[in-house]
Amino acid sequence: MTANALAIAATLFAWWFGTGAIFWLNGLPRRARRRSVTAASGLLVVALAGIAATASETSAGAVYLSFACGLMVWAWVELTFLTGLITGPNRAAAPAGLSLAARFRLAVGAILWHELTILALTALVFALSWGGATMTGAWTMLLLWAMRTSTKLNIFLGVRNTYAGLLPEHMRYLASHFSAGRMNPLFPPAFAAALLAAVLLFAAAAEASPVDATALAILGTLAALGALEHAFLVLPIRSEALWSWSLGGRAGHLPDEPSQPSSHRRAPLARAVAHTEAT
Repeated sequence: MTANALAIAATLFAWWFGTGAIFWLNGLPRRARRRSVTAASGLLVVALAGIAATASETSAGAVYLSFACGLMVWAWVELTFLTGLITGPNRAAAPAGLSLAARFRLAVGAILWHELTILALTALVFALSWGGATMTGAWTMLLLWAMRTSTKLNIFLGVRNTYAGLLPEHMRYLASHFSAGRMNPLFPPAFAAALLAAVLLFAAAAEASPVDATALAILGTLAALGALEHAFLVLPIRSEALWSWSLGGRAGHLPDEPSQPSSHRRAPLARAVAHTEAT
């Protein structure tokens, strides 16, 4: 197996297993979830130390370790969000009949502290590794943030699959901020941007030194996975089967899409914008 192929395989496994681990931890009883957050917080400190320690290293091992540390930081962010520890000041469902602007304000309020935490940790990771030979962990954080932000915006504007059924019971109010529809105008450029990023990163990896190629192949795979996750939003298929092992009994009881206010169903962006301007 070539170095690039190994990097791709390792990234695919980390994405699949890491996502499943978050689902599994979030499905535990409340007391166990608290313990998992405590343990994850300890790993967060270790990950940040690892980011700083690998910055000055110039080996493929340092690249993999930096990547793993970046994923651990991201896992802490996701776990604290899905457990409801760090979300936003708005924890109520959105009422029906709101304008696009009003819905957007409420949606931002539902995840505000979460988003600020991501930005703060991403800035910290960059600060710990800035100017170093290995910054894979920092670029991992930035790429994951960009892809996840695009996904959130697309779900807000309207896609076929919002995956709201994967939300834990205490976070189901977030589904009221989603919109159901086949596609929205943001999706095509967002999907194209993810694909282009993947192509450019893989092309650069083909021409780079072995160590740099490993880092670029990892990031290229993350970008390709971001494009795949976008595709799952609009295709007539669901991706939960990939993580059925981590969903346990919930896997067979996930609704297609939870009920949403009628004003959120199949509402194209153009119509929503027109409604906003009219009001």
